[in-house]
Amino acid sequence: MSEKPKATYRLVVFEEVDDPQGVRDLFCKVTGIHPTDAMQWVARAPGVWPRPLSESETRTLLDGLFEFGVPAEAWRTDQFPEVAPARTIHTAACLPEGFRIQGLRGEPTHWIPWDRIDLISAGCIDTGDLMHKAGPPTWSTAVSVGLRAVTFRFGRPPDRSRRAGRSPRDPLGEAIIIRRDPLIAFRIIENQMNYAYLGDRLSTKAAENFPLLLTDLCTLSKTADVTPPTHALLGGKDLAESCFPSSQALLDYSTHRLLWCWYRRARDSRTADRTDF
Repeated sequence: MSEKPKATYRLVVFEEVDDPQGVRDLFCKVTGIHPTDAMQWVARAPGVWPRPLSESETRTLLDGLFEFGVPAEAWRTDQFPEVAPARTIHTAACLPEGFRIQGLRGEPTHWIPWDRIDLISAGCIDTGDLMHKAGPPTWSTAVSVGLRAVTFRFGRPPDRSRRAGRSPRDPLGEAIIIRRDPLIAFRIIENQMNYAYLGDRLSTKAAENFPLLLTDLCTLSKTADVTPPTHALLGGKDLAESCFPSSQALLDYSTHRLLWCWYRRARDSRTADRTDF
């Protein structure tokens, strides 16, 4: 009879680390990771440790983090909530009863009561610069080169690289909506969304419609956790507070934020039980 495989765990750290060197040494001692790699991860905390851990490693790390005053928890790998890939939606409506998602032909495909939305996480995705390739020479340049060839004055060919360049592009708004029972993540991309439900509020610009949709979601989802970058985006604050380098970075952040919400609710519930006489 084959031996049952041992369970592994995912470690989640919920706050920044006040003693980076001490926590670095803890992770180095337990996992054998190189100090430089450990310090890079600790500097980026909070977050999810990138690889599964054994039960003994997990217990030692949780005990050590407790001593450092760093809130953390562990999930069995097979029970860790996976929200990827998020389902990209293109047509939806915020209605008094809930969030209705439609298919490409307008048919209802999903319905979320407002009290089932756990998390609303939005941000601006850095789209980088748009590269312009050098085009073919203009007709006047071509004629000039031809005349030089006829008169044996060849000269230098036109420098096409000078016509190549970059054009900055505005960040693109995205939102991750996570529902519970069942756990599903939906993704909204600013310029790939049909905003027809807005009616009289509808603008011709997606960049103006996206915040209206996001505001409706946050207003109607009264029990949902709304992330700080979402508040910053709607508040018109510095984009740096709501910018992410990629869609995957936003999804990773949203997953961690969801775990933090569950951890906070469980902690508050335990506190309430202890004070309820």
